[in-house]
Amino acid sequence: MNFETWTVDLASSSAIHASGFKLVVEGDPSNPMGVHPGKFPDGLTAVQQARLLRCGLEAIMNQAQSQGWKQEKSRFAERVQAAPAVVHKPSRPILSLKK
Repeated sequence: MNFETWTVDLASSSAIHASGFKLVVEGDPSNPMGVHPGKFPDGLTAVQQARLLRCGLEAIMNQAQSQGWKQEKSRFAERVQAAPAVVHKPSRPILSLKK
């Protein structure tokens, strides 16, 4: 089996292997946050399944990086970056041992 034959679709953040195995990633395809593998082809060992998964991720990441693809930031990420850091200090008197 050739583990390097992938058809990558960056619009849907997915890749399909020649065997029919489909892989979908969450987040930015050049730096994925999550992976959703489909049903593995019959007859593959656990090592071959792991290799197929790794090669699929590499195919998605390589194509995304080669095309300079950047996913737009979510509104939540924009709000977190725009919000100033707030430091909460208690408003209680400080105990001092000086006379």
